[in-house]
Amino acid sequence: MEKLKSGLRAGLLENPDVRVLKEQTWQLPVVLYDVSFTRVKRLKMDILMKMLLLAFQEADIRRAANLADMLFVEELFIRDLIDKMQRTGLIGLEKKGYKPTAKGMDYLERGIFDEEMEEDSTLVTFSAVHDEYRVAGEEADNEAGDGLPSFRYAVKGTLNKDRMHGMLAKELVYPQEDGFQILATGIAGCIEQENRAVPCIEFQLYDKKQDIFYARVWNIESGSWDESLAKRIEEREVVSWRKVMEEQIEA
Repeated sequence: MEKLKSGLRAGLLENPDVRVLKEQTWQLPVVLYDVSFTRVKRLKMDILMKMLLLAFQEADIRRAANLADMLFVEELFIRDLIDKMQRTGLIGLEKKGYKPTAKGMDYLERGIFDEEMEEDSTLVTFSAVHDEYRVAGEEADNEAGDGLPSFRYAVKGTLNKDRMHGMLAKELVYPQEDGFQILATGIAGCIEQENRAVPCIEFQLYDKKQDIFYARVWNIESGSWDESLAKRIEEREVVSWRKVMEEQIEA
């Protein structure tokens, strides 16, 4: 930690006009969740499924045998495909026969088909200060910030599963390979675990040339300067920093 502090301090002081007024280390509490989620394998719709959807749209068909004769395909194969399409909500059985659903027409237009997969799980962190959900890094140390004082402007938040799912849907998208993608489609379960203590290093700075006070905060877990934390501090304390300096000059 001391070696990291020294390196950060040296980097900040490369500007000869900058002076470090104060530095301190504290921990940012974030909530850790064990999240299980549903997922699908998104494939390109095969030609036979497209033909069936178009056939059901144009004609009244109730029996797989009729389609098998029309398409010169084994009846058993057609029946299995119809069952699959009905199970996944692409078609529905009406009085006159099978008809595409709105979902089926949407998938037909987009040329895709979603195949359900087994549920998966991951760890997710939520920082109320950042109002942000993130997939927890496997390398993170839950006890790294233990023993440090808590961030003085920490806040509490509430779980929002819709936002958590939005983050997972964006982050847990596997690149398209061999004609398919794997997508997170919903939250199946969410269990709150212990809080994670994220250590941070704060520097309070003054730039003499520009006559400005500002903060820099190094977030050890992300390995970067955290602008959100710095801004939160500046909004509440910069005025008092200037007042202290003015009092020192007057004295």
